Amino acid sequence: MERGHTLLELSAVLALMALAGSALVPAGRGLRDRSAVVSAREEVAGLFAEARVAAVALGGATVHVDASAAHAWYVSGGVTRRNLDLMTELGVDVILTRGRSQADVAFDALGLGRVASETLRFRRGDAEATLVVSSYGRVRRW
Repeated sequence: MERGHTLLELSAVLALMALAGSALVPAGRGLRDRSAVVSAREEVAGLFAEARVAAVALGGATVHVDASAAHAWYVSGGVTRRNLDLMTELGVDVILTRGRSQADVAFDALGLGRVASETLRFRRGDAEATLVVSSYGRVRRW
């Protein structure tokens, strides 16, 4: 009775495993890109929610989105409260509607926004996620 495996059998198994692994790499890359854009969308949605709460508590807040630098932040009471650098942290680009490079949403003391509706698209590779900000500052995910 023989124990163990031959070198040929081990080589064949390793070759099949390498072939299967190489087929999974593009799927893994797509999953990583999709995860990054959804994460960026949720970070910015959280930033809007946080700014609304700060606006009610502190009498106003403004959310700024700079698409050219993939950067978002909000200011309340003259102080920058939270910064998001989406390109550095997640490798995600931000695209605004109407080809604009910057959007600002100001919330009053009641937490109501003052802006025309704005659509933010987050893109990395082939993956994309969308966040729509209504004229009252409400956020909807797509």
